[in-house]
Amino acid sequence: MIQSPYRRGADDGLVMGVYFMVMFFTSIFSGVLPLLSLLSVGMMVAVPGVVYVMMRRYHRSLGVASSFAMLWMYGVVLFFCGMLLAGAVLVAYLRWVSPEYISDQLAQLASLEGEMPGSVMDDAAGLAQQMIDAGFVPTAISIVSEMIMLAIVTGSMLSLVLSGIMTVRFRRSVNQMKP
Repeated sequence: MIQSPYRRGADDGLVMGVYFMVMFFTSIFSGVLPLLSLLSVGMMVAVPGVVYVMMRRYHRSLGVASSFAMLWMYGVVLFFCGMLLAGAVLVAYLRWVSPEYISDQLAQLASLEGEMPGSVMDDAAGLAQQMIDAGFVPTAISIVSEMIMLAIVTGSMLSLVLSGIMTVRFRRSVNQMKP
């Protein structure tokens, strides 16, 4: 039986959501345990590989019924559901567990002003200080909603590329089998 890309993407989106949550929290807690930053960066770099493995599994389960559109939609739903789950947990953390996290990060960035004159970091530090002075510290929901949109757009583009690669490989292997 052919499983809908929406259903399979939502089911696998749960796994991807847990992956994103671990990635976010290793990044957040890397200030306490610096070794976690390596794990966080490694997880970020590994996202295309993880998505490829998940898409290939779905592609193989479909067999000849697999199509470019189904694989792409699977990838889009995978990122959408995964980021919604991870985003909800991240908002809860930033809002109720550690509400000062965002303002602390801005303050740390602002403290770097004048450390490297004329650099991009100095400009970012100056901007962070202006944001603090003006009271424009972003809310948890605004930051997480931007992260969700970014992940969905980039995940859609990644899924587009991976779907194309899988479809071309499959078509090539089918054509080689024909006499």
